[in-house]
Amino acid sequence: MTKAAASFPVKSLRMMVAVPALCLAIALSACVSNIDNAWPGISYQAAAPVTVNAGRIEIFNSYNAPMAAPNVEHMFRMTPSAAAQELARRQISAAGGSRVLRVIVDDASVRQTILPKEQGVIGMVQRDPEEKFDARVALRFELVDEAAPDIIVGRANVVATRERTVKGGMTLAERDKAYYDLTQTLVNDLAQGIGTTVQNTFGFK
Repeated sequence: MTKAAASFPVKSLRMMVAVPALCLAIALSACVSNIDNAWPGISYQAAAPVTVNAGRIEIFNSYNAPMAAPNVEHMFRMTPSAAAQELARRQISAAGGSRVLRVIVDDASVRQTILPKEQGVIGMVQRDPEEKFDARVALRFELVDEAAPDIIVGRANVVATRERTVKGGMTLAERDKAYYDLTQTLVNDLAQGIGTTVQNTFGFK
């Protein structure tokens, strides 16, 4: 006499399948969250406050990203243009008066170059060519009177350039981190330039 095969209700089987699937979904969600929060936002703590002889500060972006290779700045979580504008808002304050200080982003480009593979043994084992990024942010400062906004009474420029070479075959997280580091370095350089050039040219004394 054989024993009857054990049977499980259909509902129980569905629950058994659903629980592992739920655990997998939670695990994947945690992984995505960790990647998104792997590093903090851009820091502006290195920016020494600058007070200028103006009653108002206006910030403009005149740089139009090509949105195509070799430019890659549009792929950044925070573009160099957005970071530079935020820096100006945080670092520069108006002392008062009838003048306006304009801050214009003329350039905020990052261009990518795929470097040729090395020849010989090293070139044979290298899977992906290295990538080089050339970044440039140019800020233009113009001081005008409220009553005559077309007449510029003071000018200054602050430019930051950086070059960075990274290994080929980076993961998306590694690429995001490289973009983040490049933007942070540009912001630090701009902050230093604003703290000297803008302070000396338009600073409140």
